[in-house]
Amino acid sequence: MLSTNVIAIDLAKNVLQICYISVHGELLFNKAFSRQKAKEFIINAKPSILAMEGCCGCHYWGQLAQEHGHDVRIINPKKVKGYLEGHKTDHNDALAIANSAIQIGIKYSRPKSLEQQSMQSLESSRRFLSRSVVSLGQHIRGTLLGYGIANPRGEKGLKASVREILDNPSSVPTNVVSVLSMLWEQYKQLKAQLIAFEKEKNALTRQIEPCKRLMEIEGVGETTASMLYTTLGDGKQFKNGRQASAFVGLTPKQHSSGGKVFMIGIDKCGGVKELRSLLYLGAMSYVGRLPDEPRTQKDAWLIKIIQRIGFKKACIALANKIVRTAWAMLRHETVYKPILLNAD
Repeated sequence: MLSTNVIAIDLAKNVLQICYISVHGELLFNKAFSRQKAKEFIINAKPSILAMEGCCGCHYWGQLAQEHGHDVRIINPKKVKGYLEGHKTDHNDALAIANSAIQIGIKYSRPKSLEQQSMQSLESSRRFLSRSVVSLGQHIRGTLLGYGIANPRGEKGLKASVREILDNPSSVPTNVVSVLSMLWEQYKQLKAQLIAFEKEKNALTRQIEPCKRLMEIEGVGETTASMLYTTLGDGKQFKNGRQASAFVGLTPKQHSSGGKVFMIGIDKCGGVKELRSLLYLGAMSYVGRLPDEPRTQKDAWLIKIIQRIGFKKACIALANKIVRTAWAMLRHETVYKPILLNAD
């Protein structure tokens, strides 16, 4: 017998499928609701386990459910897939979510706060603008290369090539030159907007108290701090730092059988890829500037790690330690204090 009722929601844009299971394990109903009817049901229902798949609307519905006393569980869709019986329908999907929500050992997430959600939205918008700038620049490069114009790497080389074509358009048809001029203006506008947006986002990050504390860690800047905050939250959903690091994808994969333990490299496909990439780049920046004489215990540890397993693996080890440290700081609301080596 369950300890509470279970509400499973298969989220969609306009029609939501809700599966309701009683505390005795009896299926009370599994039917479609409009958005308004779904809100009314969540508000009026007794506090229950409310489960849903992780998607773009899960935090909105999760925040609404938490306000009315529900225990919200956001589950990875890949894990829900294993409990799907029959064809893929809204009815079967909602039932699979309900079954996965009450399984022992299933991993799930909590809804983000409104502040965390807004920071996540800003970061995803920043990445979108950055990809747009790179994509447009590559398109201009490809167009020029089609007419035998190979420009050097970097924005400076692209700018010189485009300026040369606009000033001396003899090697490129006139109609193509006009299009290149339009694309180049759009590229400059996007670049300026991206720079202004990053400054505004970084200024906002520095005003958030948890992010300010996280930026004291070695190799952590504004962007990494905001992503750590949005990913880990207050740290209460993780039992320890290793769970948080495994969630990001910075712990070794294990392939063990018959009492024999085999540890291999990190899983590059799982975890939070964007955060893992930022952590690795920040770790590379810090490790690459290590002094010859270590000032802190972490510097001394890093120097020994580099000598033993090499530069890149040491960067992964530092990224792992950064996540564990960030979890401890967020979970216990502490300030980062590096341990200095005793002076002789």
